[in-house]
Amino acid sequence: MKIEEIENLIRSGKTVEEVLSFISWKEFEEKVEEIFRIHNFKTIRNFRFKTAKRFEIDIIAEKRDLVFAVDCKQWNKGRYKISALKKAAERNLERAKELQNTLIGRNKKVIPIIITLFDETIYEHNGVFIVPLFKLNSFLLEF
Repeated sequence: MKIEEIENLIRSGKTVEEVLSFISWKEFEEKVEEIFRIHNFKTIRNFRFKTAKRFEIDIIAEKRDLVFAVDCKQWNKGRYKISALKKAAERNLERAKELQNTLIGRNKKVIPIIITLFDETIYEHNGVFIVPLFKLNSFLLEF
């Protein structure tokens, strides 16, 4: 789904969350990556690496001395969402720490972040930012 199509659906009365719920997980990751690129980040999708364990990070976004370890969660609304987000945050924090310690080093700061489809009631857990897709642009502008 192109940005213009999304804009037209929103103008027709659909909410951003309703419109974005129509896209696939792959398109969701593409939109997240697109926003980072608009902000002049270099990106890598589906980055895999191995230390004592195997890890995969949906998107690595790098600019100057910052590296975002991005986990995209296109979950629908439902019960137990907050606990699932907290568990996802813990896993993303582990991946970010491994990335920092084994590949990035001390010259850059790795920041774990989860991008969600819906605006949740939780915006940070143990140092992991949780940002809805439609707020990612403003998050990056203010960071």
